[in-house]
Amino acid sequence: DADGDAFRQMRDIRRHGQEVTLTLTVDCAVPDGHLRVLARQLRPYGFLRLRLNHECDGNWFAFNRRYSYGQVAAFFIRFAGVLKKEAPNVRLMGCWGHVTDFKTGLLRYERELAPMLPFSDIWSADQYISLHYGWPYKGCDPGDLDKTYKDLGVDHIWRQLEGVHRGFVRMSGQDKGLEIGEFNADGDVGGEVRQSKLMEAFYRRVLREKPKFLKGVTYYQFRDRGRLGLEREDPNHEDHGVPTPFLPAYREFLQDPYFQPKEKWSRQGGTLRTDWRSADDSDGLGWQIPLKGRPLFLELLFEKEANLMIKAGKRWFYKKPGVEWVDVTHAASEWGKARPFLVAVFAPPADGMNPGGASHVPARLHRPPQIRLYYQWKPQKKAVRR
Repeated sequence: DADGDAFRQMRDIRRHGQEVTLTLTVDCAVPDGHLRVLARQLRPYGFLRLRLNHECDGNWFAFNRRYSYGQVAAFFIRFAGVLKKEAPNVRLMGCWGHVTDFKTGLLRYERELAPMLPFSDIWSADQYISLHYGWPYKGCDPGDLDKTYKDLGVDHIWRQLEGVHRGFVRMSGQDKGLEIGEFNADGDVGGEVRQSKLMEAFYRRVLREKPKFLKGVTYYQFRDRGRLGLEREDPNHEDHGVPTPFLPAYREFLQDPYFQPKEKWSRQGGTLRTDWRSADDSDGLGWQIPLKGRPLFLELLFEKEANLMIKAGKRWFYKKPGVEWVDVTHAASEWGKARPFLVAVFAPPADGMNPGGASHVPARLHRPPQIRLYYQWKPQKKAVRR
């Protein structure tokens, strides 16, 4: 249903300046005619990242239980051909990879699944430092003889990632790097404080070693009924979340320059045109606002119907159509530097879709933002009648 929740969420993600990663499991017997319809539905969503039949070297999804690993790979390649014709901007993600023997470097079912690698625009593998796969049917107790959980440690996961990448390069003769499609440590295994320590150790290692092969890490997930989320669902209020110990640490990691998007500023001679291609490749507009000190008010007035993502100083703001004023006072107050205050503006599509499946969406502002700026408050003296 192209008007259902999944598509509505995809449009919302894109209007807020991000790209969609869609995880989709499909039966390998679905005919090409149905796949073409699906591809056409995905076409307006720009450089959508399609994680098709993920973790395909496992045995826990229906497609793995109904088909051989060779058949799973053949279906992946067949779908790749359909996407190339019907939705060429979609980036197909191949998600699998577990090293079975570190001495030989062999991966699980590598002979059957290796043909997928040249057809994967993005290589990825899901990794969990610890995971309680018996939830919610069973508790996770120390010394559990049924072994409904795994507990591997940061070093083991690091070796797995390096080994999977080496294996993919060896089998394909290419090097596309590697993303972690899902990553976490489960708070069910040893508690949430231990979960936070394991995750902090991993991210610190990424920042310390900066591995060239690692292209991205997707934390799974934001809110969970178990202990996999940055928040736990409040059982008394299912639409509320209770922060876990790792949440403040994760927020700090996100602000590290290593994980932040990069900007390149240049003079363009007064043009007010923008061009949105993707979250990591777009042309925006920028201004420098000289500040004399910490402002009492700093607000920006934009065109009412524009859909904008605005970076003011170090903070991001969203302006939806119908809104005019954007209050960036706090961002300017914490800027606290002698150099001018920087404002960058990007214009993702207001409806979250690229017309006709285009690879980019141009936009134009009719005027620069107007500025409301005050440094001090001067109360009006009370009038006195004579």
